[in-house]
Amino acid sequence: MARCLKQGRFRLENKLRKIVDALAPALVELSHDLSAHPEVALEEYRTRDVLSEFLHRYGFDLQKGVGGLKTSFVAHNGKARHPAIAYIAEMDALPSLGHACGHNVNSAISVGAAAALAKAVGTDAARIAVIGTPAEETGYGKPVLIQHGVFKAYDVAMMSHASTKRMSYRHMLALKKIRIRFKGRAAHAATYPEEGRDALSALILSINTINSMRSSFKPYMRANGIITHGGTAPNIIPDFAEAYYFLRAITMDELEELMQWIKNAVYGAAKATGTKAGIIEEGYPQYPFYVNEKLAALYSGVLDDLHLKQTNVSPYTGIGSSDIGQLSHLLPTLHTYTPIGTNAHVHTSGFRRLAVSSSADEGIAEGALVLALTGYRLIHEPGLLKQIKRSHKP
Repeated sequence: MARCLKQGRFRLENKLRKIVDALAPALVELSHDLSAHPEVALEEYRTRDVLSEFLHRYGFDLQKGVGGLKTSFVAHNGKARHPAIAYIAEMDALPSLGHACGHNVNSAISVGAAAALAKAVGTDAARIAVIGTPAEETGYGKPVLIQHGVFKAYDVAMMSHASTKRMSYRHMLALKKIRIRFKGRAAHAATYPEEGRDALSALILSINTINSMRSSFKPYMRANGIITHGGTAPNIIPDFAEAYYFLRAITMDELEELMQWIKNAVYGAAKATGTKAGIIEEGYPQYPFYVNEKLAALYSGVLDDLHLKQTNVSPYTGIGSSDIGQLSHLLPTLHTYTPIGTNAHVHTSGFRRLAVSSSADEGIAEGALVLALTGYRLIHEPGLLKQIKRSHKP
């Protein structure tokens, strides 16, 4: 019996390979089309339509504008309630840079994996979906969809990110976005400077204090900011000044510790300069990515079976933040990395060009196949899915 099941799995996995190979030209065309028409966060209307209508042609039912976001979508296939697998399609581009994070590749991989898997297993074996999540670059999309219960029906979520590396996971940093504001009192800088309370000087003092604390930061603590308002004219003492900061840490507890240091610096500067200070948290905090080790091991096993070697690098190397962190705390989530070339870093014009190169086109086929095979093994081995879900304890 076990031998028959193994042979059956081999035949279907071989079928999946053929389906992905047949889909590959259309997926490459899709990726290039998205790159040629980039849309920034919460403006991904064309991207939403192109992705969802591609899936509709492959038998997926569509819901657009789900979870309170007009540019989101859910495309689903299958009658079964479980297993329910959600492939994530990130859609937004970067202002002025276009798809320099490779979301055109990410989306094509997820769409290809879902379409191939649905065709291979039929409608009775599982519920397979692609969820279009807007505004990843601003950390906004997935938290809103989570709040609206869009992911409640799913057992696992997965996606693969365009990269220069092949990895089953990488850690991510917790993130808060804050605005630091000082209110002072305006005065003529030459005639009556003693009447003023310099908001800009207070802001600069707080920035210098933050910089002086960097040697005491714990590993992976980050505090990066810019001055967004510093006054209106040199001969007027500024009565308002503002900086915009991103704070990061490896855990939510350490992020709160860093936040307290920032508060001490800001309110200390206000006291020293006779000004008033405030800190405004902006948007949603982003969580560190919770790695479900059993799910990551399943993906690694698929890579091994395909003789695809993972990049020998620490999962703590080159880590950033993403709103998929929240999703990883809700349900078992894969956020893997598929190589599309070398010598370019994300969020650069070089990476945008790399994401439409021939090596990126090959990466789309690889990523779609590996995610499809991972999904198939979850369907084929229900006991494994139960283990993965039981082990999920963020």
